[in-house]
Amino acid sequence: MDAGYQSGKEYGQDAKTVVQNASRTTAIKFIGVEDLGGGIKAKLQFEVQPAITAANGNLNNVTNSTTNTQSGGTPYTANGTAQTTNNATAQSGLVGNGYNYVMLESTTLGSIEFGTINTNTLATHGLGAQKFGTGIGSGYNKIWANPTRFENSWSYKSPVFNGFSASYLNGVGNDSQYGTTSTVTLRRPTVDELGLNYNQGPVAVKFSILTSTTSSNEAAVSASAAAASNVKTTYNTLAATYDFGVARVGYGYQTTKDDAGLDSSSLDHSKSLKAQMYTVTAPVGNFLLLANLGSRTSNNMGSTSAKQAALNGKKSTFTGLGAHYNFSKNTYAYYLYERATMSDADMTAIVINGAAGSNSTSDRTRNVSAIGISTAF
Repeated sequence: MDAGYQSGKEYGQDAKTVVQNASRTTAIKFIGVEDLGGGIKAKLQFEVQPAITAANGNLNNVTNSTTNTQSGGTPYTANGTAQTTNNATAQSGLVGNGYNYVMLESTTLGSIEFGTINTNTLATHGLGAQKFGTGIGSGYNKIWANPTRFENSWSYKSPVFNGFSASYLNGVGNDSQYGTTSTVTLRRPTVDELGLNYNQGPVAVKFSILTSTTSSNEAAVSASAAAASNVKTTYNTLAATYDFGVARVGYGYQTTKDDAGLDSSSLDHSKSLKAQMYTVTAPVGNFLLLANLGSRTSNNMGSTSAKQAALNGKKSTFTGLGAHYNFSKNTYAYYLYERATMSDADMTAIVINGAAGSNSTSDRTRNVSAIGISTAF
């Protein structure tokens, strides 16, 4: 469990709240392991990520509340069925927004797992961000694009050979709606990811290549929006750390290329992003000191959209600072600070005080700090 008090400003609005997951993800995990003999084990995990600071249930199971129609009011269709209210890509399951799997693991052959699988890209970001994790100061899903996990997927992970290992993840996708009366469209992207990892002595390195392709039945939000079907996004992510003993330094680099393509007016929405980060963590007695510097630059490749052209070449930056005070190996108090200036972000896609922002007038800064407690057993 992780929760604390956050204050500051996000895009010009007060950000005073009791917040969870500022440092670590709040989660309850049910884990099972059975030794089958011969170096083979069966494993399972069911992970719940509850909202402990609000009473609105599973936050990741939100569905669309509006009808998506083409110009002229004709509904988009998928598999012969009109898309109407609540026809949105959503996560199914009991509460399943965590890392859930069943697995067979062999000491000599590696492991194969099925379920909702964490990506090697997430682990690569975690290496680069170090003890910031995915919380305040990490740049996670702000500066750094991060496909976290995928439902409807399977993964193979090799054994470790002299510090080296590899992984492959496949999200098999789903183009279909389950029946004509379904209230949720259970479409999922098709995903392929290759991960390469090295960890030996003071050196750790991770590299991930992930491609995600949307369903052929996805409909554009509007006639002027980017195409939504068969959109391919490619993430190349590299991170490395070196432990000097007195401090551990890290570096992360990522490129993202999105071929969202043309809208109905033949305006190009394709774009690419480049992000990098530098991190340092240093233990001092019971304290762990943290620092992170990062940036992201946009290249809107076609730039035929006026909105995208205005953001082309813009650079966003972030700074993260923090400290943990370790009461034990499982429990610590923390102070975290983050300042980000989102110069390359499309502010019209960000809701500010109940309304869409503006690329010309909205405050682009996020300046927040949090103090809290993180405990585990």
